[in-house]
Amino acid sequence: MTSGPPPASSWAAPPEFYTDENAGTRAVRRRLTGLGYVVHSPAELYGSREEALGARDEDWLARVGQRGWVVIGRDVKIYERPAELAAYLAAGVHVFLLPGEAKVAQLVELIEVNLADICTCASGRKPGTWRLTLSGPAPFDITGAVKAARRRKDH
Repeated sequence: MTSGPPPASSWAAPPEFYTDENAGTRAVRRRLTGLGYVVHSPAELYGSREEALGARDEDWLARVGQRGWVVIGRDVKIYERPAELAAYLAAGVHVFLLPGEAKVAQLVELIEVNLADICTCASGRKPGTWRLTLSGPAPFDITGAVKAARRRKDH
């Protein structure tokens, strides 16, 4: 039996998170804040929800990277669009991807199951992207995503 996801107080320097504002990540945000973690939203990053609407990925990635926040999201298209991929690489952020088709309860479960690994990965200096699975974070194949996008574009 597991003891559950680790509270923020179990880390010397817990990561701060950034999530978008879709329904699934709102539930994830509530769970993380309930465990004592700091979770930032686009509205906070831009000053208001209205200012955040339509923010380009290139812009928020740079802002989040400057702050050292850990991204929890669902958008794999970032790795397929050249300008967004360049912004991701320049930002040096840790990204943890939730499955796009999952229900809210599944998203929260994935956070709970992976939280210790997320915090461990996020404390490392080398940024990266991982898909969250029930068996743990799996490295995301950015090169494969770029190649798949090129193949789709060419056909």
